[in-house]
Amino acid sequence: MSTSPLLSAMQAELSELQQFVALLEREQHALIHNTLADLEDIAKQKAGHAQALEGQAKERKRLFQVNGVELSPDPPHPLVRAAYLPAEHLPHLAECWLQLIQAARHASALNQTNGKLIDTRQQQNQQLMALLQSSQDSTLSYDAYGQPRLSRPGGSLGKA
Repeated sequence: MSTSPLLSAMQAELSELQQFVALLEREQHALIHNTLADLEDIAKQKAGHAQALEGQAKERKRLFQVNGVELSPDPPHPLVRAAYLPAEHLPHLAECWLQLIQAARHASALNQTNGKLIDTRQQQNQQLMALLQSSQDSTLSYDAYGQPRLSRPGGSLGKA
């Protein structure tokens, strides 16, 4: 049995999706371990993978139509028929489709978790900035004799 163009396209999409999942896992690791310098490169790579996946999904959908592919209406929407392909292709297509669905769900879950980690970090940073800004209103400084002095911005610098 030769590999159908549909199966080849699905396998390529699955490979791209698995690389995307690995990248999301790297992103999560960077967020958790505070290696934020890695995030800029990861963001660029994510954009590239997302664009590639979008193109591959469009091609798969086109090939689904060309090959008369039918999906079950019941979740997880398994592939049940490929009207214009030999019957022996169906098990391989169905298995690859299932792997695609599982990888996409994993990617979605990782992306949601990473988004929550980013939101949490952003809230923490905003709280820290508010704390630092409020502490500017009263800062501890030292006078010419080395004595601690609590000062406020806009306060008097002394008598003339």
